Amino acid sequence: MPLRLILSAIGDEFRELGEFTERFQLTLSPAVRRLALDEQCHRDVQSLDLLAQRLAALSGYILEISDLLPEDLLLDSRRALASITLSELQYRLKGAPLPQEQGHISGELELF
Repeated sequence: MPLRLILSAIGDEFRELGEFTERFQLTLSPAVRRLALDEQCHRDVQSLDLLAQRLAALSGYILEISDLLPEDLLLDSRRALASITLSELQYRLKGAPLPQEQGHISGELELF
């Protein structure tokens, strides 16, 4: 698999996680205002902002490096992909389409 595609997929994942973290912060902000007197809680919420910023920075860094690599630089990433236990993430990192049946995939977290 071209290393550029691998790094692009990782950069996209970082970007998406950063966006998720920012949305999570917005969702929590009313509750955080009520807990602002709790110093530890305030620090933890500020850590979410730092997490979002770092994920965005890592995304940009990885995507920039990806753009600098020659397209014909290949890498056998099967062994590394085998360590990814989240099925949908593994498919995205492979650049493969998700299976048609979107039922419960083993190893996935389901929120309700």
